[in-house]
Amino acid sequence: MEVSLSCRMGGPEAGAAWLASIVQLRPKLKSALADLSVNGLGTIDIELWIGGSITDYGPEGFSSTARYYAKKESLLLAISVPKTVAAASPQERPEHTVEDWLADGFRSAQLPRSAQKLPFALIAETVCSSLGTSRQ
Repeated sequence: MEVSLSCRMGGPEAGAAWLASIVQLRPKLKSALADLSVNGLGTIDIELWIGGSITDYGPEGFSSTARYYAKKESLLLAISVPKTVAAASPQERPEHTVEDWLADGFRSAQLPRSAQKLPFALIAETVCSSLGTSRQ
């Protein structure tokens, strides 16, 4: 399965704090899902939106939304991290924080009716296991 990970930063401080960890995480996700085969799903596009001083993504709280495109066999997972959550997150090990955000996003995603047939729990567990967050 193909996977892409992109990020939107709500301010320069968000980029400085989290960008390197996101870039390092991409190959980890790609290798984790490379051998996974799911009928009706060929691509997962993950968008991580991190709030900052200019734009606060998800000011109402951490959220994870999914959209499924059956014809394209792709799933878009948008994870929004509010500015307050990002600012309060520990930055000594930013890669662990980003991994936790992704794992929380996969675990809490609400799938649309069109995607209910997908084994999303298996996909989420595969991602969480590869990130080392399956213990939570």
